[in-house]
Amino acid sequence: MIIGVNGAGVDSALQPIQYAQQDALALADVLCDSRSGNFSPSDITIFVGPEARADRIKERLRDIALASDESDVLVVYFAGHTLEPSWSYGTDLYLVTPDFDESILSRRPDEGLRMSFLTQDVLHHFRGMSVVMLDCSWSGSSATFQGADLIRIGGRDDHRHAMLAACAARGYAREDPELQHGVFTHHVLEGLRGAAADARGAVTFDSLSAYVYDQGLDRRQSVLLRARETIELTRPNASSAQADRPESPPAQVTVDLLANPLDRHLPDLTRLVSRLARSAAGHAERVEYVKAALGAAAVAYLGRGTDGYVAIDATTGFDHDPTLRNLLRAADGDLRAPLGRRGFGYVASDGLRRLWCAPLGQAASGGWLAVVDPPEWLVELGQAGAKVLETIWDADFAASPAESEVRVLSALRTAFGRLPDELFERALHLYREVLDSFRMVFQPVVTIGEAWPQVGVHSYEALARRSLTDQSAPYAMLQLAHTWGDHFVVERDRSILSKALMSYKLAHADSPWSTDVPKPVSVNVSVRSLLDDSYVENLRDLVTELDLHPHAVTLEISEQDAIEPWAGEQWGEAPHTYFNKRLAKIARDVGVAFALDDFGVAHASLSRIAELPLTHIKVDRTILHHQLAIQELELVVAFARDAVDRGETHTPRAVVVEGVDDKSPVSLRQIYRSGIRHVQGYITGERGTPTCTTWPPRSARTSRPGSAATARTAPPP
Repeated sequence: MIIGVNGAGVDSALQPIQYAQQDALALADVLCDSRSGNFSPSDITIFVGPEARADRIKERLRDIALASDESDVLVVYFAGHTLEPSWSYGTDLYLVTPDFDESILSRRPDEGLRMSFLTQDVLHHFRGMSVVMLDCSWSGSSATFQGADLIRIGGRDDHRHAMLAACAARGYAREDPELQHGVFTHHVLEGLRGAAADARGAVTFDSLSAYVYDQGLDRRQSVLLRARETIELTRPNASSAQADRPESPPAQVTVDLLANPLDRHLPDLTRLVSRLARSAAGHAERVEYVKAALGAAAVAYLGRGTDGYVAIDATTGFDHDPTLRNLLRAADGDLRAPLGRRGFGYVASDGLRRLWCAPLGQAASGGWLAVVDPPEWLVELGQAGAKVLETIWDADFAASPAESEVRVLSALRTAFGRLPDELFERALHLYREVLDSFRMVFQPVVTIGEAWPQVGVHSYEALARRSLTDQSAPYAMLQLAHTWGDHFVVERDRSILSKALMSYKLAHADSPWSTDVPKPVSVNVSVRSLLDDSYVENLRDLVTELDLHPHAVTLEISEQDAIEPWAGEQWGEAPHTYFNKRLAKIARDVGVAFALDDFGVAHASLSRIAELPLTHIKVDRTILHHQLAIQELELVVAFARDAVDRGETHTPRAVVVEGVDDKSPVSLRQIYRSGIRHVQGYITGERGTPTCTTWPPRSARTSRPGSAATARTAPPP
């Protein structure tokens, strides 16, 4: 996808660029050159000049992403202006197209070509590898790429994506009339034509990045290099004779049947998992129970010492075996080297003993688990086997065998992408068991005011905890559902919903206000569960059976999920339009309300506020720590009132600031003056207890108790 735009949009004060369109055409010529290019002309889409409309570009990019497979390479090049609107306060960046109109973006932020669209809606779903190249000028409140997280795609360590960008500040483009190109693109073109070729005669993304960086561009241009994988772009110096010479057929061909090693070793794996809990119960030391479960000769946890790697914790006799010391010395050089593609670790052998060192963590700079004479089948699993070992080491099978076993099975799911039906059903059964063990606590949303009669409990949010005394959520275990897909996600959300509403009903019946109407309650839910009919039916049944007022139940839409069809799904409409209709139908049929959870994080964006039928907006605590926190809060309030200002409703959407405590840099008074009337968190400086108290004394009040001092109740169920 090659895009070049000289213009600056509709009614813009930006100065046009002279060579952006010419740069785009030149890059396309190099990439599909008949001799050196690695791309076919039929695979290149070019948008230049008036044809580069945002809607057409976005439609084509989505088609590419959804039709991609693992063998594809996507190159996205843009030359032109970029702009950061003043209302975004540094949170959004637009690539300027001829139809770009900044004046409408505050109300319709998806009208333009946003970087968040490129990263979240295209690259996140592109199944192969991608390269993004940007040669642009930047206009806005912070003219530097440091103000935007441009490669937030599959995590910062996602090896599939790479970025090479240069950006001139204050709306000026770095162009050279003598070169007839932008300076940055000129160096890119020279590199692709051969100046950046490696020893094989190929230009890879790595070699091109290094070449461009060495050209001495003005550092004020903010040259940004993000290499994630060696992606070959051109082969300008490869010998044509060698390229045309057919390979000689091999002298002998052997055909082996393909087989999934997981299927082959399923009985061994099942026995290992079943032994782990028993071994953990019988051995206090972790190295001892791992040794017993594996049936290994010895196990040690290795850490780096002054003279190489040494055993920090080991089974009896590991340090005193001279054979093992020799093997460890032999492996020491490999352990110090970069892990690279040998993610399964290193194996050393002297013909009699075998030492397998598997990494614990992302790199060899962390610890290693050394296993003497490990099971052959586990070593054969390679990186998946190493991941199993890492998970076993991190898990606490003695304290929580069900959670630990689910983590081991999830590690295999991540490594192989699928598991035999037997293991899938086992994982689902265990996950239900873990979910059933969770307890629900209820954190109040407190209405704040300038006098105590204005202060009270507005509503409660149901939160899952391992126990009533835990302050943090079992986040990793809740997120683990996404490893397995919709089945687990819906199962998780149904379980949390049922426990939340039932616990809330019981807690209210046990409270001093049992004769009053219960305060509203909110429960977190994923996008995928709201699209599942069984979840909605379960919601309807619970509201009816528990005799709850449906309008008092709010579903907080998780910020973790994108609103988009999964592979193989066809929605037939724009994603937000389809999802909006789905929420409207649930609201009509069941009567519940919807809130946006953790605004400012992940997918909880301004477009969701603008386009979804929400009654509440919950602002993530991270915004309180931003430099422009007050301005951002005021922006959210403005969006919350937008429907009122347009005459569509008489009631503005409630805004709730989460995570407010005594460490928050923004005070309650500042929050109140920004137009927000509701907060959530430990605003008294400490968490409450399951025992309800009242304040002020009954003689000093005339309304139902509920204040910051009585803000939290944890129900008995």
